[in-house]
Amino acid sequence: MKKRILITGSSGFLGSRLAFFLKDNYDLLLPTHSELNISHEEAVKAYLMEHRPDLVLHCAALSNTWFCEQHPEESHRVNVQGTVRVAKACKLIGAKLVFMSSDQVYNGTPTPGALKEEELVQPVNVYGRHKLEAEQRARWNLPEAVGLRLTWMYDLPDCGMKLNSNILVNLQNAFREGKTMQVATHEFRGVTYVWDVVKNMEKTFSLPGGIYNFGATNALNSHALFLKAAELMSLPHPAALILPDEERFREQDRNLTMDCALIRNHGILFPDSVEGIREALLRPFRTK
Repeated sequence: MKKRILITGSSGFLGSRLAFFLKDNYDLLLPTHSELNISHEEAVKAYLMEHRPDLVLHCAALSNTWFCEQHPEESHRVNVQGTVRVAKACKLIGAKLVFMSSDQVYNGTPTPGALKEEELVQPVNVYGRHKLEAEQRARWNLPEAVGLRLTWMYDLPDCGMKLNSNILVNLQNAFREGKTMQVATHEFRGVTYVWDVVKNMEKTFSLPGGIYNFGATNALNSHALFLKAAELMSLPHPAALILPDEERFREQDRNLTMDCALIRNHGILFPDSVEGIREALLRPFRTK
């Protein structure tokens, strides 16, 4: 009998790709928002009690950081309370929980270089604070839960599936529209090919409870990373397209780069950001 997996947010950027990748080997539950509204505790409990998934991949979230900043109550209701409701329901039926967190929990950390999971973090934006609170409260209710701190993810602009605003899409749009981009030189963050996240997801099913950095590493500042990505995309005159913004984050570097040694110890590997982009452009990973 196939293991039954519930994917919340299965119509979203990550959830839709997980559903595509896992559909042949698992019995998938892919409820719509109206079928499973994580803002209502009794609805979450009733759905999981009825369908009894073996494992829940909790991808549903409000992930637009600007929207969360403007609507903090709604962000808390979905990103924190929704995650806690799912964790409680998983505990009730004995289901494994893997939930998605974010590198935004590191936003505001003054430490330079790649950051480990145990870093003392004090996120400065609403989304980061809520993701950190969700981590803490989910694991307080369900210590066996696995939280994955994801980076900014991307797919190819012509992938044929739902797209987010990502590094490759933004570069292609700027080039086509003849616009320049200003990208911070005092920002450091990894970007991850979404299919690298998807193809590694099954390995998380057996992880011990905890929080894990889960994505590509990166040693370049964002301006240098965008330049490199443009070169790999063969966009002409990248230096004229991507201008350095040397003022933003000048007082304190914005560092979201992650140390992924912990997840590597469990046999889960990601290329660094530049190599990931190179491989994505050469060998798009959409199927098994």
